[in-house]
Amino acid sequence: MFRARASGYHDVVPDRDRTDQWLFLARHAGLPTRLLDWTEGALIALHFALKEKEPVVWMLNPLELNEFAGVPPSVGKFREFPLTWVDHSGRNPAFENIAGAWVLDQRGVPLPIAVYPTYVHARLRAQRSCLTVHGKRKEGLDTLVPSTSGILKRYVVDPDCRPSMITELRSLGVTDSVAFPDLDGLAKELKARFLK
Repeated sequence: MFRARASGYHDVVPDRDRTDQWLFLARHAGLPTRLLDWTEGALIALHFALKEKEPVVWMLNPLELNEFAGVPPSVGKFREFPLTWVDHSGRNPAFENIAGAWVLDQRGVPLPIAVYPTYVHARLRAQRSCLTVHGKRKEGLDTLVPSTSGILKRYVVDPDCRPSMITELRSLGVTDSVAFPDLDGLAKELKARFLK
């Protein structure tokens, strides 16, 4: 239904057969998917955490997660995220997890894979978005990866520090209109600033 109606609400939509891009767009529009948003920007992560009454920032080492999940090492001198649209005869776990997310677990590997999304929406770019694509196992990352692995770390923020941290982030230029570069983001920012 989302794919059928999205063109009436968004100027540019993916090609019909680009399953990965449709899932990226659906996730960023707020639909539940088996994709989990995260950001490469620590201040953006803190911005979102401070929206909660009890803020927590989770830090992920995506390359270590992929290695733990069995992503084959990249060719060349740099480790890279696997491409979600390239199928190497079942050897690309990211492609397999995307396919599994679309066809109800008929494909996929057990563990989540970290990927860079195609920026099919301005918010993906603004938030420096990355995603994990869960595979056949649906538990949270905190359950799926060993706590001693260094792949995932949890940082609790003192709720009493929220107001001052929000003010400091604002002075650093991290605001709702930056994270949501549209009229909704601007309205959120102005309400927070002028209607305390």
